[in-house]
Amino acid sequence: MHNPDLHADLILAIQSGDNSVVKSILDIGCDQVALDSALCWASRYGNIEVVQSLLLNGANPNARVWGGFTPLLWAAMFSPNVNLLSVLIEAGSNVNCFSNKRRQTPLHAAAIRGDNLMTSMLLESGANVDAQDYMYKTPLLHAVLKNIPSCVKILLHHNCNVNMSGWFNGTSVSPLIQSLIQNQLETTKMLILAGAKFSKEAIYQTYTINQYYHTAESFHFDVRPVFLQQQCRICIRSLLKPKFIEKLNQIPLPTLIKEFLSLEELKYI
Repeated sequence: MHNPDLHADLILAIQSGDNSVVKSILDIGCDQVALDSALCWASRYGNIEVVQSLLLNGANPNARVWGGFTPLLWAAMFSPNVNLLSVLIEAGSNVNCFSNKRRQTPLHAAAIRGDNLMTSMLLESGANVDAQDYMYKTPLLHAVLKNIPSCVKILLHHNCNVNMSGWFNGTSVSPLIQSLIQNQLETTKMLILAGAKFSKEAIYQTYTINQYYHTAESFHFDVRPVFLQQQCRICIRSLLKPKFIEKLNQIPLPTLIKEFLSLEELKYI
């Protein structure tokens, strides 16, 4: 039977970081509702010891509480401890879970936070690099909006789709358009090298194609040949999805071709 007092005491003990009280309450025994909500709170605070204890006591690593938020979502949004994500994933947490309202995944949360370690860990654990939230924003578009070039680079290395648009301020924008508008030169260069296309459909009302070419020329590469080159790269990378890098490493290709496909030039940006 659900004991509201015990449930509240368990949550308060987690919030205050009192692991000994948490242990004593778990020894008494908790119902599933208390265990699952406690796991979410412990994940939020990054308390690995408590998370492991809750899991051992039967807490569900995929419990959906308070708007569909799972423990992994809470951890990706708030936890200061990146290692907590691996604990939850090893326990069976769905790396592609999403919230009910905004439909954002743990990878969205990591990109919004600009946490490179979490972003890498989630991608290496099978997170969908092109997941779209309720406004069709991908993790890449969120990273561009937050102006986090390091996170953009990680997503590009994991073969994200650079041309997927999402809604921002009532307008559909691509990562490249948003990067240009925000004058993010480092990110703009990476996106162009990865094959981002400045299409008429994506032209923002305050940004013209002449401005785009003026910016691209400052990078000292020929825009049209680079665009054609990237389309070749994109086609090959798409054929190797999913686990692009893993498959690429298994193919006996010349080093120059492997470097071309794996975006080695981004290492120098």
